Amino acid sequence: MADPGPGTPPGAGPSEAEVRERTDLALARSFVYRVLAAALADPRPETWAWLSDAGVETAFGRAWSLAGCRSQEPVRFEPAGFARYREAYEAAFGHSARGICPINEIEYGLLHADPLYHPHRLADLAGFYRAFGMELAGDADERPDHASVELEFLCVLAAKEAWFWRHGAPEEPLQLCRDAQRKFLREHAAQWLPAFARRLERFTTEPMLRDVARCTHGFVAEECRRFQIAPGSDELGLRPVNEALERLCASCGLAAMPPGAGAPPT
Repeated sequence: MADPGPGTPPGAGPSEAEVRERTDLALARSFVYRVLAAALADPRPETWAWLSDAGVETAFGRAWSLAGCRSQEPVRFEPAGFARYREAYEAAFGHSARGICPINEIEYGLLHADPLYHPHRLADLAGFYRAFGMELAGDADERPDHASVELEFLCVLAAKEAWFWRHGAPEEPLQLCRDAQRKFLREHAAQWLPAFARRLERFTTEPMLRDVARCTHGFVAEECRRFQIAPGSDELGLRPVNEALERLCASCGLAAMPPGAGAPPT
């Protein structure tokens, strides 16, 4: 069945079977986002145990297929591969926002943007999270523009959409939820994640991390098709380092704003 698109025409409400399909699709999309968010968060043994669990692997394979990504295989996480994966993760991303392969949104694009542009993007991200009741973990290390944080937020929005479908919510909140997903993809995640994923795929030699990059790129492309938006360029460059901007971002308080994406899934 095709994705429902922006809304249901008046007088043409979905049948029970269509509601089940749309619920299942939203749940599948949410689960794919959840796995990718966990894979791109700072590696922890408890998170790896979840990612490499046989039941999670089976569920991810089903969700991956249901979400429309049948043209490529989903990443598989080896139970014994944690140390190797963590070493590759640290080599790729380092211990700062500006490693060889940055994992934060504002490190990409708009080489000559106004100095306040990037702090405004961080503030916009924080506004998205607050609008949907995302509580910020005080001990989280990631910034609000970290890949895992943005993917986790989309996981929550897709799960909310599934809940609205399953419980027969009025069209307005359902439409607001879908519009938020489209807007967040268009203005944030889908604009830089394609370039990030391609950069990571070129840089890393670790097969599982390369597969995470490949799956992130493929799934974001599928989501853009679903919501009828144009993804950002695979060749989006990195912005120049601006010391004044770095001090501004560090002092504005947004560095501590992510909604706990680093925590292991429960």
